[in-house]
Amino acid sequence: MRFLCLHGGGTNGEIFEIQIGGIRQILEKSGHRFKFMNGKMDAKVEEELEGIVDGPFYNHYTRGSSPGSSIHEAFDHTRSFIVKEGPFDVVIGFSQGAALAASLIIHQSKTHPDEPLFRAAVFICGAAPWDSTGLQHIAPQPDTYPIAIPTANIVGKADALFPESVRLFELCEPAKATFYDHGSKHMVPFDMKNTEEMIRVIEETVAKAMRG
Repeated sequence: MRFLCLHGGGTNGEIFEIQIGGIRQILEKSGHRFKFMNGKMDAKVEEELEGIVDGPFYNHYTRGSSPGSSIHEAFDHTRSFIVKEGPFDVVIGFSQGAALAASLIIHQSKTHPDEPLFRAAVFICGAAPWDSTGLQHIAPQPDTYPIAIPTANIVGKADALFPESVRLFELCEPAKATFYDHGSKHMVPFDMKNTEEMIRVIEETVAKAMRG
């Protein structure tokens, strides 16, 4: 399957390629392919990466407050990338990239329900997704699951965004959603145990998508 890869805020596609390197290298041996998209907005580098990696750095939409209209700019930018480089079977996102993926999936399901952009999604340390106005987060509702495709939800219980990652998971159809806690902070762990488990849940999610 072909994966569209969406980096976190204040980073870029090359950094995300490094972050998921352990996962990607093994999945590529099974024939999967990965394409990395940079966000549309210039950004300051994440504090922990300053002086370590080269820029430029990007956000997908405005950070630090509600994104407003910049969420639609992110939607349009991502759709244009899909038209140019796609189609894609799976979207995989980290932090803001996961939130963008979720927002776009939900928006697409409302505006073009017969034209899903992806067959599955992988959310890693996901932030809470915004609605199409960019003014409020999408809140879970009882017995309502706006993300109906198979999902792998990879979270870290020591992550400051852990509560947001859980809320994102609660937007996903339970029968098609897998939840894995790597136990660490806001990161993609590199140790073998976590790498193997993350690959397992991603492969399970891909298998669900292939079964339809």
